[in-house]
Amino acid sequence: MNPTHRRLGFSFLYFTPHVTDAHHRWFERLRAHGYDGAELPVVAATEAELVATRRALDTNDLAATAVGFATTDADPLAADAAGRQRAIDHLRALCDKARTLGADVLAGPIHSAYGRFSELPPTAAEHARCVEVLRAAGDHAAKVGVTLAVEPLNRFECYFLNTAADCAELVRAIDHPNVRGALDTHHAHIEERSLAAAIASSRGTLGHVQLSENHRGTPGTGQVDFTSVRTGLDAIGYDGWLVVEAFSRHDPHFGSALRIWRTLDQGAEDVLAAGATLARTHFGATIPPARPDAR
Repeated sequence: MNPTHRRLGFSFLYFTPHVTDAHHRWFERLRAHGYDGAELPVVAATEAELVATRRALDTNDLAATAVGFATTDADPLAADAAGRQRAIDHLRALCDKARTLGADVLAGPIHSAYGRFSELPPTAAEHARCVEVLRAAGDHAAKVGVTLAVEPLNRFECYFLNTAADCAELVRAIDHPNVRGALDTHHAHIEERSLAAAIASSRGTLGHVQLSENHRGTPGTGQVDFTSVRTGLDAIGYDGWLVVEAFSRHDPHFGSALRIWRTLDQGAEDVLAAGATLARTHFGATIPPARPDAR
């Protein structure tokens, strides 16, 4: 498996959950640092914003992935059929937004409403409902050329899906070519006994990877064992996206929602450079050196 097949992306959640024209200037900076694409939040995006963003991506020769989440009023785990249908409709709409961006992946916690807790462990009935909803959403994803990547979260953000093994089990139950699993190294660092073992359990189901530190700041400055991540990905032949994901208080409300209370980096340029360095040193990615104007 050739690791250079993996494309390197950068999550714009670092800047905002709602990308507008004001953020497009950062696309040129991604290109300057050697990134292949941007991961863009789509839940709040309008059609006009998506079209403008696609134009800006094309101008900078960048590809895209999309990120979204399930909501409390469109919850795949809803006990009532009407609620599950709203969840299907919501995910279909997110797929359409991803298609407008030209994204080939829609990743995120699309398995259950973000931030909602039943105060009990997940049930077999909830698992069955999630399978039903994501299989139906997968049918629409296939029609528009998008792959859904289901992301487990840590126990403090989600009760339904926390580990790579459980995610792989869910994906196998859904049994749809356009529904895969995602691995976020931040969440895995919290929940898994071994990053390598977690990745091994995802063999045949993993469709997306986000590289994020335990503290969610500058990549490569925390406790995540990215060497084990690379070894694990090589062992299962993973050749999808590697998306650098860091968070900040650039958008104070969003930062607070993610419990980001302090400055975690030296600025956006520093984070972009660190992500590119991480890709080269730990993942063997052949990306061009940053241009002289990249700092």
